[in-house]
Amino acid sequence: MLKLLKQEKPWAILKVSRRQYETKRPWVTANLPRKKFEELLAMLPEGFIDHCHRDAEAERLVEAIFGKVE
Repeated sequence: MLKLLKQEKPWAILKVSRRQYETKRPWVTANLPRKKFEELLAMLPEGFIDHCHRDAEAERLVEAIFGKVE
């Protein structure tokens, strides 16, 4: 029980609000049950989500500067 209380919430791991998490329902997009999706989130290495956010932001900036390159 204490382990569950100390575990970081899935929306905190993804760096979104609880409302955004509930609205977007990322477990449906991933085609997974919610519990399984949240277990997988908890297993990600620390800093992985930060890396993904920085990578996506870099791609958005490059596209904004140079336009869509195919």
